[in-house]
Amino acid sequence: MHVKGGTPVKIWWMLLLFLLTAAGCSPESQEAADSENNTVELIFGDQEESFSASYYAEMTEEALDIFESRTYYPGSGDVDDTDLERWFIRYYIQMHEYNENWSVNELMQLAEERVRFEEEWRSLASSRYDIEVDEEDVEEQADYNVELFETNTPASVSGIAEGRGMTIEEFFHEFDRDHAERTVLWERLYPVLQEEYASDEENNTVSLAQRYTEDVLTSMQQEEAVPTLPSLP
Repeated sequence: MHVKGGTPVKIWWMLLLFLLTAAGCSPESQEAADSENNTVELIFGDQEESFSASYYAEMTEEALDIFESRTYYPGSGDVDDTDLERWFIRYYIQMHEYNENWSVNELMQLAEERVRFEEEWRSLASSRYDIEVDEEDVEEQADYNVELFETNTPASVSGIAEGRGMTIEEFFHEFDRDHAERTVLWERLYPVLQEEYASDEENNTVSLAQRYTEDVLTSMQQEEAVPTLPSLP
């Protein structure tokens, strides 16, 4: 069975696992996911401290080489290549962090589905809640991220920046720009979701980030022929 665009069911479930895990299931992770100061899910795993910046740079360069010599291309041709490359690099690194063994095509398909998810994440915020951001707000958030990490830069950030031949400022304004935009959107979306789910009996046990992730996946399911999502515990 395949989803629209030729994506295998296996890839969809991998993406689903990442998204729901990132949204948080424990009280601690729920609090982090819902905090206005921690609005974007972690890109990298818990193994980051064991990897040096130089190793992240090597993995980034490897990912770029593989991406540029790829034979797989999105079936529908409507996925931006820059976004696809960005998520391919992130998942290639995550594969190494978790000692997974994914094929190049699986990584490409996972990156493709993640791009589609992120597009729907923004689209739903706009269509359902009339929430959008402008370039000035995104630039300000990127500037804030640069300032926040310039004296204590994570190995993953400095390594990816080095692997792509970027400065730290270029990393946050270019490579990681999508997360700056997502952060601004979430800061505006969060209070709206709080009000919407205020009377929901599940509101205290399921984080708002996870609830919105489910809404986005449901919206994708309605638009594409994807497998029925399992109910959450």
